[in-house]
Amino acid sequence: MRAGFVSLGGVRTRHYWAGHGPNLLLVHGVGASADTFVRNIDVLGEHFSVFALDLIGHGFTEARDMEDEVPQVAQLEHVFRFTDALGLKSYAFAGSSFGGMIGALGYFSRPSAMTHLVLIGAPVFDTPAELEKAARDAKANQTTALAAPTLETLRKRNVGSNFVKTDTFEEILLNQLTAFALPGRQRAFEQTTDGIVRWANDPRYHVHDRLEQIEVPTLVVIGRHDPRAKWERAVEGAKRMPNCRVDLFEDCGHKPFSEYASRFNRAMIEFLRA
Repeated sequence: MRAGFVSLGGVRTRHYWAGHGPNLLLVHGVGASADTFVRNIDVLGEHFSVFALDLIGHGFTEARDMEDEVPQVAQLEHVFRFTDALGLKSYAFAGSSFGGMIGALGYFSRPSAMTHLVLIGAPVFDTPAELEKAARDAKANQTTALAAPTLETLRKRNVGSNFVKTDTFEEILLNQLTAFALPGRQRAFEQTTDGIVRWANDPRYHVHDRLEQIEVPTLVVIGRHDPRAKWERAVEGAKRMPNCRVDLFEDCGHKPFSEYASRFNRAMIEFLRA
């Protein structure tokens, strides 16, 4: 795995990449960063060209004001600048949580570019009220860590949406501690979560009422005990999608890619190579 920086619309953006083969884009959730995929990038890189970027105001990517913007739209435009800058004409898109919302909207914007879609704990199947609650809960879970980042507050943050509370994701803690200390992190996080709530009832940014139109091969990965996205909604929603399967992780919370990294990696390789 290697790291690099690229300027996208004047925003200095960090990304990781590894491997060779068909392109695979990994996009993290609100308040996270590309580091969240460190247990996956090298393994998946044995089969694919893997790219994981930090969204605007996340990780080591610069922040900019997004007060009046729809956060998922602003971040999707940033992702498209990234794929354009790297010359990625086609790619599989795997998005965690908010990243899954970006991926689903990305399909409607550029359907021919997306070869596969992976939705990981993504609230795209939720009602507006459920989406609002998920955004508020995510904000409550992370506010303390952003306001006073220490190794201990980050450990509590990292297990907040896990089913098993003993895996504190130690290998990324120092990166998180440094990233959370950068200017604009808390403001970017609050603008994103508040924006999700503000625009939750606008049908232009819904996915759950357009599931039948997502024709790309889709894998839904979700934990049975995910506090941010309801597995029942995911299972029912997947039935409406013409080319979709669900992988339900037992004894798992919001982050199957880290809570059960080996199983997640096998599932990704099997799905993307099928």
